[in-house]
Amino acid sequence: MSESVPWLILFLPLASFLAISFLIRPLAGPSSRAAGYITIGSIFVAFLLSLFALSQVSGEPHHQFQFASHPWMTIGPLTIKVGIMMDSLTAIMLVVVTSVSLLVQVYSQGYMHGDPGYSRYYAYMSLFTASMLGLVLADNLVMLYVFWELVGLCSYLLIGFWFQRPAAAAAAKKAFIVTRFGDLGFLIGIVFAYHQTGTLDIAQLHELAVAGALTGAALTWLALGIFAGAMGKSAQFPLHTWLPDAMEGPTPVSALIHAATMVAAGVFLVARMFPLFQHSPEAIATVGWIGAITAIFAASMGLVANDIKRVLAYSTVSQLGYMMLALGVGSPTAAMFHLFNHAFFKALLFLGSGSVNHATGTFDMRFMGGLRRAMPWTFATFLIACLSIAGIPPLSGFWSKDEILALAQGHSTPLFLLALMGVFLTALYMFRALFMTFGGTFRGGAPEEAHAQGNASGEHGVHLRESPAVMVAPLVLLAIPSVVSGITNLPWAVAGMPAHWMGELLEAEEKVEFSAGLAGLSSLVALAGIGVAWAAYSARRISPESVARAFGPLYRVAARRYYMDELYELVFVERVLYQGVARALDWLDTNIVDGVVNTIGWTGRNVGRAVARAQTGQLQTYGVVISLGVVVLYVVYLFIGR
Repeated sequence: MSESVPWLILFLPLASFLAISFLIRPLAGPSSRAAGYITIGSIFVAFLLSLFALSQVSGEPHHQFQFASHPWMTIGPLTIKVGIMMDSLTAIMLVVVTSVSLLVQVYSQGYMHGDPGYSRYYAYMSLFTASMLGLVLADNLVMLYVFWELVGLCSYLLIGFWFQRPAAAAAAKKAFIVTRFGDLGFLIGIVFAYHQTGTLDIAQLHELAVAGALTGAALTWLALGIFAGAMGKSAQFPLHTWLPDAMEGPTPVSALIHAATMVAAGVFLVARMFPLFQHSPEAIATVGWIGAITAIFAASMGLVANDIKRVLAYSTVSQLGYMMLALGVGSPTAAMFHLFNHAFFKALLFLGSGSVNHATGTFDMRFMGGLRRAMPWTFATFLIACLSIAGIPPLSGFWSKDEILALAQGHSTPLFLLALMGVFLTALYMFRALFMTFGGTFRGGAPEEAHAQGNASGEHGVHLRESPAVMVAPLVLLAIPSVVSGITNLPWAVAGMPAHWMGELLEAEEKVEFSAGLAGLSSLVALAGIGVAWAAYSARRISPESVARAFGPLYRVAARRYYMDELYELVFVERVLYQGVARALDWLDTNIVDGVVNTIGWTGRNVGRAVARAQTGQLQTYGVVISLGVVVLYVVYLFIGR
């Protein structure tokens, strides 16, 4: 495979961004449909090239191509290069990013139709896709970090796309600031890596870790610095608070962020640098436990949320926790397998929520209901995605989640029990959303007074019918891999595909055998969660209100998101940063910095006056001063001479 192929995959959406920004918007206007066509065309070609790259990589003996890096700039002893790392992990991620992005862009043609920022939207989406592709292709930490920050910038622009809304502007700032804390740890890790090894090349860092040249505390701190960046981008506890608020952006943006780009970047980063974590027991244990805690923590908040997009946001955080758990028990294959499957059914869920909003004018599930008959295509595809994420066989989510459970069972009983609890909670909150949205009778959509006051939670008015074909078609296309993508890592060959195909590509060290008993147990746990959701939100045999009252304090804590936002806002921002750090810096600036400057100025003014007064014009005074000076110099000379 020629090196031009991966570079072309990167530059096609980047060229789309430049064309829309400097040609389409100025010449054709901010609402030109050409912006969408250019974006879709560029990403479609990038998708085809990604499939070609995957086919070429899978045929290589070591599942990778070696390309030389190109010097970019030299700073002292450090030469920063740009280069491509084309291995199986890269190829799989290229297919995930381009395929999901392509369908999201097609869907956006209908969803964003008539928006005055239509061209700007597609320019941002092109740059967002290009940034994620650059992150995936990077062969060194500096290049990876550049695209890492570009992904953060694009998320800021897209979450705050409707910047005239105060909530959207605040959510964009929150996402940007919270992820900066993780990115700071990542940057420190990069600097530390160069200080310890003298290289930032990813392959060379892998070799040093495997050879034992990088060990002990140095390796652990390096791995934890990298993981800090992953925690921010993948919204792991305690840096998860930005993700639910990111729902203020357009729904297709939410689908892309949550399925294949920004949040997947953290999991990809840990998988890319896995040899470092693998040889640091402390670091890999941290990854596993943070992942398990995040999975349960986020699922509990998804149970009490009423905004369908926020339910899906907490679901994303929880599923990312599963992926981190898989990495923490030593299997990048299981993590990437779940990321691969999750990209399709989570994109489907978000686009389905957008379709529902298109009809009801709201994201609040309390004003939905009865949509199954009015929106049969949306309902059918949403049901498939719910069954897949719940882990019901033979859909794709079952295979990857079962593999994670099997690995956790053989690694740590507490982690396995937490993962199994997550299966129950996932099925419960997802089918709660399904029954509240599509079951029962329609409850009116967005209240008219909310639209009149500009406070409606949706992005469209109420017109209860199926979405247009340009929005339904991506739902149907995403439903297909939500059913069948699990075959990429089945324990037996299917339709000519070798057993554990993805595992063979990623060359995971730890293999796990399929267990019918464990698969049956996890399926029963998932069915139990679905049954509880049906009893509470469809058959009404259990009163959700009574349960909420019975668990009053716990319900309120979960509904208030465990007061994490209040903790950060009132304690860290108001008291620590504002009243503590900011006031200390203000005192330092006023009394020390300004004090030194003012003292120098005062000295200059007053010494000049004193000297001026000494110029009396009396010769006898000058003689006395000269004599005293001679005496002082003589005394100094006597002391120095000794």
